[in-house]
Amino acid sequence: MLRIMLKFQTPEEVVLEVDGWVMEEEVELLDQEIARWHGQAKQLILDLGGVKFIDESGLALLKRWAARQLALRGGSAFVRMLLKSYGLA
Repeated sequence: MLRIMLKFQTPEEVVLEVDGWVMEEEVELLDQEIARWHGQAKQLILDLGGVKFIDESGLALLKRWAARQLALRGGSAFVRMLLKSYGLA
């Protein structure tokens, strides 16, 4: 299960809080939410503090969006290790 909530919004930045598992079944939902908020502020930030796991399809999605000014924040040591192994840290 994946939960995405707006945590903070200004003209400068939008912060989306992500909780749960970023896995194949949920990647499309995350992609849609990122697309929805992209361009609403100068920077879009995903707060990954509540993420338990990210599979390869989720990592690929984050890498694709990171090339378009998406910033990743937070995450457990395990999640940060996954991000680093995929070139996202």
